[in-house]
Amino acid sequence: MRITVKYLLLAALIISSAVAANAQELRCRVSVNPQNIPLVDKSVFTTMQQQIDQFMNNRAWTQDIYGPDERIDCSIVINLEASPTQDVYQARVTVSANRPVYNSTYSTPLINFIDNDWTFTYVQNQPLEFNINSYQNNLTSMLGFYAYMFIGLDAESFAKGGGSKFFTLAETVMTTVPNGGQDAKGWRPFDGVRNRYWMINGLMGGKYEAYKNAMYEYHFLGMDKFYDKPEEARGAILKALEGFERIAKENPNNILLTMFNNAKSQEIIDIFSNSTQAERTRAVNIMRKIDPSNAGKYDKILKG
Repeated sequence: MRITVKYLLLAALIISSAVAANAQELRCRVSVNPQNIPLVDKSVFTTMQQQIDQFMNNRAWTQDIYGPDERIDCSIVINLEASPTQDVYQARVTVSANRPVYNSTYSTPLINFIDNDWTFTYVQNQPLEFNINSYQNNLTSMLGFYAYMFIGLDAESFAKGGGSKFFTLAETVMTTVPNGGQDAKGWRPFDGVRNRYWMINGLMGGKYEAYKNAMYEYHFLGMDKFYDKPEEARGAILKALEGFERIAKENPNNILLTMFNNAKSQEIIDIFSNSTQAERTRAVNIMRKIDPSNAGKYDKILKG
């Protein structure tokens, strides 16, 4: 009997370890660029990059189980701009994520966004602590916020409303950040119109449910259909773009449009450059409204 119990416990341990190993949602590439920081001991930044990499990739962010092939490809590029005091850094961060297109080797971008407002404290080799319901520090809050954003955008591209619970988790991270001090920058509505606050505010607000619907139509009904039904896929993507067009008409400065344009502009050019003349013209007219500051580059679509 003892042997049986022993092996049952061992089997349970192996199974639980396997589940834990497959639970991680992200495959995140982390890069720390310290070239603007005049510090003699550059090992601090090597350790910083390693710790952030482990923080993003070794943690189970949700209760969902992800297989190795299901992990979300994403990246965080941290450009350190200044160090006003010891162990305190001001950074400009580029976050991006992709998801595979069905029956294809192509990955479509979900987000490509530059966050200019990040000040954080980092002490070499100090553990990176994170609790979604309790603020620890601005380093792990920022990383946690974007981890849930990556997971949410990926889920939203596969199912209507699929990302809602993850956007709620990102919002929870935001609400724990203290109102005062340098850590609050970028988390509050009065810090500008293109920051973390307005990003999650848009994704959580019913006013922009059309954005999430358009993301689903663009990816699941559009990109994922290209292999079997390219004409139908372009039609679905055009319909999705019309949804973004309506958002642009109501609020042209919405951060969600900035996120979409930064991620998708080149992809849209590639998609419609080989379509019918009517589709090319319609796509260009829409993108000029959605992304007016870059209207000229969509003329490439008309040239084929």
